[in-house]
Amino acid sequence: MKRALVIAAALIATVFLPLLVLLLNSGSPATWPALWLAPQALNALSGTLLSSFGASLVALVFGLPFAWLVTRSDVAGARGLKTLVTLPSAIPPYLWTMGWIALANPRSGWLTLVIGQNRLDVYGLGGIAFVLGTSALPLVVLATSAAFERIDSSLEEAARLSGASALRTFTTITLPLITPAALSGAALVFVFASASFGVPYLLGVSANPPTPTLTTRIYGEVLMGEAGLSRAAVLSVELLVVAVGVLLLNGWLAKAGRVRLPRGKGLGQKVLSLGRLRGLVSTAAWATAITIIVLPLGAIFLTGLQPTWGQWGSLTFKHWGVVMQARTLQAIGVSLALALVAALLVGSIGLMIAMTKRRWLETLADAPSAIPGTVLALALLVTFSRDVRFVAVERVAFVLALGNTFWLLLLSYVVKHLALGVRSSSDALSQADPTLGEAARLSGAGRFRAFVDGIFPQLRGALSAAVLLTFLTCVSELTMSVLLIPTGSDVLGTLLFELQSYADPGSAAVIASALLLVVLAALLVESAMVRRAEAR
Repeated sequence: MKRALVIAAALIATVFLPLLVLLLNSGSPATWPALWLAPQALNALSGTLLSSFGASLVALVFGLPFAWLVTRSDVAGARGLKTLVTLPSAIPPYLWTMGWIALANPRSGWLTLVIGQNRLDVYGLGGIAFVLGTSALPLVVLATSAAFERIDSSLEEAARLSGASALRTFTTITLPLITPAALSGAALVFVFASASFGVPYLLGVSANPPTPTLTTRIYGEVLMGEAGLSRAAVLSVELLVVAVGVLLLNGWLAKAGRVRLPRGKGLGQKVLSLGRLRGLVSTAAWATAITIIVLPLGAIFLTGLQPTWGQWGSLTFKHWGVVMQARTLQAIGVSLALALVAALLVGSIGLMIAMTKRRWLETLADAPSAIPGTVLALALLVTFSRDVRFVAVERVAFVLALGNTFWLLLLSYVVKHLALGVRSSSDALSQADPTLGEAARLSGAGRFRAFVDGIFPQLRGALSAAVLLTFLTCVSELTMSVLLIPTGSDVLGTLLFELQSYADPGSAAVIASALLLVVLAALLVESAMVRRAEAR
């Protein structure tokens, strides 16, 4: 119990206390409506709501068919197709943005050169919604696939035997069963999109007319210094209300429309044969997946090979020298170090929380994942921008100086992604066999040795996955980094953001290509580890 209270106190001090400080710095609540109703703030709110709703719709339109194809049909290469459509979960959204800018820039994009200028324009509200929706596609695909896998096929067979057509069976039996999961995934896409910063900035600020969102508006206010912090705090409250409101609405809808699905062994899973349409459907599915996933990634690689950005000629590797420049190497080193430490802390602290078996503590640790990154970063920035002093026994003083340091950035990474370590550890512990630890204790091993030899090997797979996913997320994080990066320093996310937005898009494409190679290599290593574990 003592350990649980210590962890809870640390979470309160690093998450909920900063949120309280942010509220206190936003002025009197009576003044909030005036700022929220100002024309610029209303435009930002409208941009956030419309782009987030559009992203949810895009994810549903693509995600539902993909989920059905890879779980309930004999589409060619179903396993590879599922891997491909879930790949965006490991790649930062702003990298997809860079790819689509290279493809659908209205003046010099690849697709523009094929179909003509000004016929495609990735900038603006539609482009933001499309890029965010496709980058969040796994949220819908994974949730809906899980629902499809839990449906007993005998329910659908009974409807068909009663004379219902395949379409009527799907609309009256299958669709109601998977709707709660699909809506839950769409709600997560909405929250993900509303909290995004890089995509709306790259595609919204340069649009004609500009498309503002709450996150880009908050960033603009922070750049104004002390004068803009209070307005940024008020807008952060609005963004937090939007995110929490959508999550609460999603919970209510899921509860109201929940359909109990059978669990456990013995479920009848029947794959539907596509018959003569198998070739056509498989080709269409793979072509769609390649277009929305492989094509923008390939565009990033080829953009880095252009002699001059936006102009085509003989491809060259000369720009790859930017990777070896001192500033780039420093940013890579800092990003790798921060991401590695954050991932290890998320895994170890998450395991400690799960081992307390305190449900309330797990809920407390899960809360920061629902807070938009911009809001969390601004709360930490306002709280720790000045040194925090503690005086003990009137003689000993402790000074906590986190402002304008990488420690604050590391703290934001850990608390934001802590839920991943907690959930993975909790699920793994619930499935672990406790008798192995008990046998070790009976053999004379101490409590720690019994855990290391008997229990931890059963948790290694889940923890490794959580650590790797946290590492991949943090190594190129942008939303919180852009607000908390120390003055004069860079991490990969902020360096790419600066090069793509202001300085040198060609060099940004080269660094992004190197980052993608690292991500793909890490995913291959994880896949090999999973196959090795399954073989055992």
